[in-house]
Amino acid sequence: MARTRLLAVPVALSVAGTAAMGQSPGRGFSPTGTYTDYALTNVRIVTAPGKVIERGTVVVRDGRIAAVGASVTVPAGVVRMDLAGNSVYPGLIDAATSVGLPSPTRELAAQTVAQAGAAGGGRGGRGGGAAPGGGRGIPLPNGAAAPPAPPIVLPELDADAEAADMFAPTADQLSAFRTAGVTTVGLVFNGGIFPGRVGAALTGSRNDGRLGLRSSAGQEIAFGTKRGGAYPSVGIGSYAFIRQSILDAQYESRLDKAFKAGTPGGRPANDPFARALMPTATGEMPAWFDDLGGRPLVYVTLGTVMNGNIPLFRLIADALADEPFDVVIALGAGIPPEALGEVASNIRVGGFLPQARILERASVVVNHGGYGTVSAALGAGLPLFLLPMGADQPYNTERCIAAGAALGVIQDQPPGPPPAGPPPFTAPDPHVIRDGTRRLLDEPTFRDAARAIAAEIAALPPADHAAERLEQAVLGHEAARHHGSGAAVSA
Repeated sequence: MARTRLLAVPVALSVAGTAAMGQSPGRGFSPTGTYTDYALTNVRIVTAPGKVIERGTVVVRDGRIAAVGASVTVPAGVVRMDLAGNSVYPGLIDAATSVGLPSPTRELAAQTVAQAGAAGGGRGGRGGGAAPGGGRGIPLPNGAAAPPAPPIVLPELDADAEAADMFAPTADQLSAFRTAGVTTVGLVFNGGIFPGRVGAALTGSRNDGRLGLRSSAGQEIAFGTKRGGAYPSVGIGSYAFIRQSILDAQYESRLDKAFKAGTPGGRPANDPFARALMPTATGEMPAWFDDLGGRPLVYVTLGTVMNGNIPLFRLIADALADEPFDVVIALGAGIPPEALGEVASNIRVGGFLPQARILERASVVVNHGGYGTVSAALGAGLPLFLLPMGADQPYNTERCIAAGAALGVIQDQPPGPPPAGPPPFTAPDPHVIRDGTRRLLDEPTFRDAARAIAAEIAALPPADHAAERLEQAVLGHEAARHHGSGAAVSA
């Protein structure tokens, strides 16, 4: 199942225990988070494998299971639901899935993206270069006054989108959940920056009614980028954008509070984006940071010259999709993440990313065999899967494979002199990339070889030592040249 790990601040998602005992929302469920107390009576209860209460009661208070048993007293004021002839049983909770949710990086019409940019970037804090009012309105070309245009909100910045409202799985996806014993899912978006609010849903058939169980459980915050090359278009910009957006929401909250209290001063801007973030900025709603979690991380890059090969990026993304590890793909400067299209939920796509930071977290590097990335990866003790396309890349790949620190696919070179342009590149089978990456993760010999090379690199003299040696060599050469000239003259 597609899933995303989340780091919750300050508390974890509170999924209603009722979801683990049934498949249909029915009476008593409130997707807004306000619950009705109710009791399931005269129902067959499977409490554990081989343990059955043939006729019992389940009492739910404040969205949580309060009592289960054959002789449970139903409190006054609780809605009774007679489920004679039905069975309830414990179910698994998938705490974080993006199945059934639209992708925040989904493709949009070019006109929509252009209009969002013309309107001030389509949501952004004051530090993000947005037009007044969050950049939601589009002025008429002739400057004439007009009613505010419908807001243009990019999915990656749709902070008040509710995952519980947007949950629309197929019948097959719901069936797969139930077959695995999952009766409740935590809903999280896959990517974006402020893609919306996490929630919870049931996995019953859609014929049973609304599946949404709880909304506004937390504000999801991810470290993605904005489409179209607009700010923030790189990873470091996302950190700054998120920080500024939270600060703007805090400021908006203070203005709003002062204005309502009648305190003289500035008026709140009523920017929908800032107002959507106010509950999180003021601590009323948890912030859910999209995190890579504890699974192995595979870093994919084609450097800064060969990175225009989008088909190869796509091939790698497809090869590593839905694997039990996380993938970060750095497309490089000038290439928007949406150029790759939709990707599996274990994959994150960015433009120009801080490679040194990613290598600190990575387990394997997939790249083209360029000297810069190969040196950086080996210096960090990381094994590589290499896909050389030209220049020194085939040689680098051969040496890394010979050293036991890499696997790769080396293209057959045509006989004769090398071509003037880049040699033809034949894309490998995706299974070769997938199986090779698995081996690099699973077989410690590759990692050991890479770490041995890292130790050799660490033992080398520092760069200033090399500079001194070069300076000495140059001075020595100059002295020898002058000495030779003098000897010739004196002779």
